[in-house]
Amino acid sequence: MKIIIRLLYLFCLQSLLACSVRNEQKTLAITDSLLTTRPDSALKLLDEMENVGQMSEAGVMHYAWNHAMAHYLMGISLVEDSLVPHVVDYYRQQGDVAKLLDGYLLKASYLQWTRQDRAALKELEEGIKIAHEQSNAGKWAQLVEQKVLLLNHSGNYAKAAKTAQMVLNGHYSLDRNMRGRLLYALGISLSHVGDMASDSCFKESISLSMEGGEEEKAAERILSYADVLAARGDYVQSNRYLFHCQRFVPKYADSSAIYVSLANNYINLHQLDSAQIYLGRAETNNRGVRWTKQGNLSHKASIEQLRNILNFGSGKPVSSHAFQHYCDSVTTVMIENENLSLRRLEARNRLQAANYELHRSRLLMLLGVVLLFLVLLGGIGLAYWLYRRKYQRLAEAEERIGILTDMLDKAQQLPSTERGDENDEVLFRKVLLQQLGIIRLVASTPTQQNQALLKRISAISGGEIPTHDLLVWPDLYPVIDRLYNLFYTRLMHHYGNLLTEKETQICCLLCAGFSTKEISVVTQQTSATIYVRKTSIRKKIGVPEGEDIIAFINVV
Repeated sequence: MKIIIRLLYLFCLQSLLACSVRNEQKTLAITDSLLTTRPDSALKLLDEMENVGQMSEAGVMHYAWNHAMAHYLMGISLVEDSLVPHVVDYYRQQGDVAKLLDGYLLKASYLQWTRQDRAALKELEEGIKIAHEQSNAGKWAQLVEQKVLLLNHSGNYAKAAKTAQMVLNGHYSLDRNMRGRLLYALGISLSHVGDMASDSCFKESISLSMEGGEEEKAAERILSYADVLAARGDYVQSNRYLFHCQRFVPKYADSSAIYVSLANNYINLHQLDSAQIYLGRAETNNRGVRWTKQGNLSHKASIEQLRNILNFGSGKPVSSHAFQHYCDSVTTVMIENENLSLRRLEARNRLQAANYELHRSRLLMLLGVVLLFLVLLGGIGLAYWLYRRKYQRLAEAEERIGILTDMLDKAQQLPSTERGDENDEVLFRKVLLQQLGIIRLVASTPTQQNQALLKRISAISGGEIPTHDLLVWPDLYPVIDRLYNLFYTRLMHHYGNLLTEKETQICCLLCAGFSTKEISVVTQQTSATIYVRKTSIRKKIGVPEGEDIIAFINVV
């Protein structure tokens, strides 16, 4: 009963897991459509998924790709997306063309976030090359833009400017959005190297964003240009652009950043009253804001710094307590972010562990299948080899039986009444048949054919041949001498010290008129062995090539 309950429990659990996996797959399909338009919503759905590790390898890779892409599109750190290199390589191996070029962007971004700028640059350059080969102007420009931003981030402003100018002046036709983005990046690069041409880049990029109705981008570029002007000491012109940017407040522009920049400019213009007004607005705007973003933190730090400057300028006491409080707040935020990162790291580790276990189980399954296949293949191979061996042996036996039958027919050419007058060859064959070891083989294989042959062999000798005897050559050599003019004696006299026993026997059989196949049957050697021994005989006794061995010996 307990076993049944356990089985039911396992069945239910498996069913629930299967349903959960199907739900996760549906969620992934939803995030696909949200990535380009609402990456924040896609990321929220992805973070709520719990059973990713139970999905197939393709499902896990799909999840990791969408999670990293959401971070990339939102400008969020990809540090926790440690599977990015594996995911990108996975889709490249799958031949997914749609993800190929995006993979270079994604991997380069991950490498940049993990402070591997050189590797990120190499990845981007490879992607740029492939995009050019595929004539994909959109992705090519996007990859180049990422390269320019990376070079700016690394402080290589001159190379960044050169790269951006090459694209802007190149043969590719850029759309308004991409041209504006590249001009903005070029403006930043030129401003850092002190090139006044940055002004025209900023102005054109702002105009392009306004033409496209991209007011948020326009506000961002205006703020950046205002900061560049302030860094040059042109505080009046900087303020003009800041006031211009206020048209987008509060819908698009960061009003806190505008007020901080205005307060800073008025301090440098020695207009402390105006500075006080805008600093107060910045403080009011920042009040109640959760300092979780880098921009908010920097604005808060600037506010505290400017407040102390204004207090000093107006003769008020300067206190560090407010700044200390701010630092404590920053510390709290950092701890919270660290805890969040740890939780995400734990979640990622669980995902990786689940993925590893999945990979391991699949590898073991694959290994089992391979081993089973090898065992089956080995079994089939062994069975085939045994069959071939048996077939070969049977074929050899049948060949030997056939040769024996021919020999027997020759031995029975004369009637029994005439055996005293039969020729020498026939007589020698009869003697051999009386001693032939193959008789044992025939007798041990009790087929009708073999039994009939055995009876025929026995009839020659009157039925007195024991089936277990082998050839007795000491008895055969005198027969050779008697029948063939002392052939054996002459052979041993001239070449006995050169030839082996086996070679001597072959010479005797050749003298009696036996063929190579008949010799192989009589001596229980393969035909190939007989050919080798005949070659050896030729070399030892000096028989010229093509000349008959027996004729050569008889001349001696």
